[in-house]
Amino acid sequence: MSRTLSNPVRPDPLSAVVSAVVTAVTLGVAFGLLALDVDWFWLAFVVGFGVVLPAAVGLVEYDRRSDSRPATTDRDGETEAALATLRQRYARGELSDVEFERRLERLLETTAVSVESRHETGHRAEKMRGEVPSPTGGE
Repeated sequence: MSRTLSNPVRPDPLSAVVSAVVTAVTLGVAFGLLALDVDWFWLAFVVGFGVVLPAAVGLVEYDRRSDSRPATTDRDGETEAALATLRQRYARGELSDVEFERRLERLLETTAVSVESRHETGHRAEKMRGEVPSPTGGE
């Protein structure tokens, strides 16, 4: 009975390309040195596969992981705290509907990064107040 992995680990495409390039260069250099009758041609294999290949793949993985981390974690926490304070003040009646909406819009606009998230700001404000947006988008 053979066992198969239900979720096999697949390398990152960039890691695969980097591995292939480093392997090709290592083999080219090593066999080139062998053809030139250099006695220490075997060092190309050691350096290529033992140092350059792991370092190159490690750098690709490091770069991939650093890109996937959220860069605005602290900012998101501050935004959530500000939003909670704004909701509390609105619930206590310290802010009118218009003032709450204006401040909410400003808060969400400062945290919006893309044009799409800015477009959704109005819908978020309505959601925060518990309103359902009209299908026509008008007021």
